[in-house]
Amino acid sequence: MSTTPPATTDPIPPAGDALAPALRSVETAPSAVVAEGPMLPRLFGFLGLFAFVLGAVVVVTTRAVGPRWVSEGYGFLSAGLGVALMLYHAVSDGEQEVRRMYGGLSVGLLVVAVLSALVPGPFEGAAKTMGYYLLPWGVGAGMLSLLFAVPFTRHETDEFLRSVVSYGMLGVGSLLCVGVVLWGLRDPDFLAGKGIALALLGLGFVCAYLGQVETAEGLGFTVAFALGAVGAAVAFYAFGRAVFPTVLYEGPAVLRKANQSLDYWRVAGRGLVILAFLGVAALGALGKFPVWLRAALGAVGLIGAGVFVAASLGTQVTVAPKPFLVPGGLILGGLGLAYLAVSLGICSDSLFVTLTRRELSAYFLSPIGYLVLAGMVLAEWLGYLDFVGRLIRMSAGGRGSVPEPIVQFYMYAIFPVFALTLMVPALTMRLFAEEKRSGTLEVMLTAPVDEWVVTLSKFVSSWLFFMVCWLPSGLFLLALKMESGQPFDYRPLLGFYVALAATGATFVAMGLFFSTITNNQIVAAVLTFVGMAFFLACSLFKERDLGLGQTVQVFLGKLAYLDLWSESLSGQLPIRDVILWVSLALFFVFLSIKVLETRRWS
Repeated sequence: MSTTPPATTDPIPPAGDALAPALRSVETAPSAVVAEGPMLPRLFGFLGLFAFVLGAVVVVTTRAVGPRWVSEGYGFLSAGLGVALMLYHAVSDGEQEVRRMYGGLSVGLLVVAVLSALVPGPFEGAAKTMGYYLLPWGVGAGMLSLLFAVPFTRHETDEFLRSVVSYGMLGVGSLLCVGVVLWGLRDPDFLAGKGIALALLGLGFVCAYLGQVETAEGLGFTVAFALGAVGAAVAFYAFGRAVFPTVLYEGPAVLRKANQSLDYWRVAGRGLVILAFLGVAALGALGKFPVWLRAALGAVGLIGAGVFVAASLGTQVTVAPKPFLVPGGLILGGLGLAYLAVSLGICSDSLFVTLTRRELSAYFLSPIGYLVLAGMVLAEWLGYLDFVGRLIRMSAGGRGSVPEPIVQFYMYAIFPVFALTLMVPALTMRLFAEEKRSGTLEVMLTAPVDEWVVTLSKFVSSWLFFMVCWLPSGLFLLALKMESGQPFDYRPLLGFYVALAATGATFVAMGLFFSTITNNQIVAAVLTFVGMAFFLACSLFKERDLGLGQTVQVFLGKLAYLDLWSESLSGQLPIRDVILWVSLALFFVFLSIKVLETRRWS
């Protein structure tokens, strides 16, 4: 008897449950989660916007209805702090809404800058002045527009918008760089105020464009090459216009003494100048350079030699030329050399240029460079306030107008000097000490590169950044000219920058040397600080009898860099002292090269 299990019949599920297993087997995606944005930068951006609006309201209210509870100076300080926080937010936050908001702000600031250049100011005599608001409002708005445009192009993913902004930076920069030069050729006095500020702004726009594109070939390389060509042409024109007319006007008479006999030293000097120009022409004819460079060197050499030969044979110009060197020639030449330096830094494949570009970019890619720059700007601003206060006290003290040159009281204050003593160790302590600590110096020295190339590249890059840190001190005087409305003799400031360049070269070279003899950055910084304190002591105790003998006392007096600064700001630039400081710089660089050579062969 077999038993069969009863048949199992599943009940028919209701119609509503027929799809239940299928629905349960389908996996559903989780709910969309929005990525959390950077909270700290956004908080800083909000605080920056609030501080900027608050500062703008304070400034506008103070100028409209008079002083209020908060002074205008604090308003500018609040607005500046707000802009800095907003820039941090723009750099750190790459969300689409954020970057396009700051991109729109950049465009709006550029429009404000253009309107500031076109809108005429108040009546001065019978007509309004075009560009009255260009300084400081137009240039300031243009600079802020550039600062906000750079992070926008970095973060933007839409190629069309990115290209529009990049080409816009190229157009604005090219217009300013070339336009200022052409206007300066017509009116050299224009360069001393608005011209130099606009030229530097234009160079900043061009550099920002070159930082966004490929410069090894294509349009980026063409732009960089054209910038260098314009710079070289402008520099040669400034030199030629400042020297050639005077040489042709003086003729051969300048080669004779008062009794009309030949001065053999002057004749020898004239001959060396002619040989130097002929050497440039020979370098262009025989050197292994591109055709365009050979042609340019040949033309420069032949023109220079021809002018000096013609001047030696007889007077070629019968009308005394107008003075051009100061300030137009110096400013035009400086702008031309700046254009050329940027172009060479991008286009040149030279090992020295490559290493210099690497070292210079390291300052702008690390916090130490920005901290040093910010500290120097603050110190120079405090020195500027002390300078303005001193001028006000002298004017109110019954002396009437302040005697020219008023810049003789500028930069001779405790804030810039104290900042200089701390700045040089901060800039130079890592040059070789960090390379030796991390072991990258050995790798560099095993490469086919000479010690002098490595040393000079580090020295030149640090010296260039040193000079950039002192650039705001000159720009502050533009604000003084705009606010006071009174012209003043600014030409001694040009001599001051020559003295500053010479003394700064010695300070940087000294810090470079101390960095080569140790692998500890702190030790290098302390040694450099002691050296800076020694130079400062030479200035402070120059007039005291220290019992060291007259010869030593005179030598220490020559190392008093504050005296050189003071003389240059008073309108007198002692060339012998400048040569002394340049010689000291070369001496420290030579010692650094020898230390590296000893390390390689030890």
